Amino acid sequence: MWKLIASIALLAAASTATARSPAEGNHQIVDGSDPAALVDIIQDLGYRATLEVDGEGDPLIRSSVGGTQFALVFYGCSELHDGCQILLFKAGYELNDKVGMDVINQWNATRLFGRAYLDDVSDPWIELVLNMQGGVTRTQFEKTFEWWETSVGEFEDEIGV
Repeated sequence: MWKLIASIALLAAASTATARSPAEGNHQIVDGSDPAALVDIIQDLGYRATLEVDGEGDPLIRSSVGGTQFALVFYGCSELHDGCQILLFKAGYELNDKVGMDVINQWNATRLFGRAYLDDVSDPWIELVLNMQGGVTRTQFEKTFEWWETSVGEFEDEIGV
């Protein structure tokens, strides 16, 4: 439980440290209809990001935090592969030393952000969902990205990366 409290305190401190005035674009609304705008925001935060298309024809953003590559997967897209409603931050790890289900269960029981699971070959994954229906402010997207970065770092500590 203390890890959850420490994580929330860290996120609150990071949010305060990076706050902007409304004049700087805090209230700009972004959604899944303009993936290139999300790439721009990620790049504005100082990260590399590239826009691709997944096997279904939907947008896909590739980026990295702390040296860990991840995908930002778009779901709930129209037949024209736009207007996507859900974004899923997703990172997986191929480890020589397998992670036990007890570690994954402990993670999920004590963390508010970043659900974890083991894939069919017992590699650990972490994901974070962002509902984009109706749009979110740029600040909300930036804060979610910060939560993702924090969650990835803490997850890696937990699984021994």
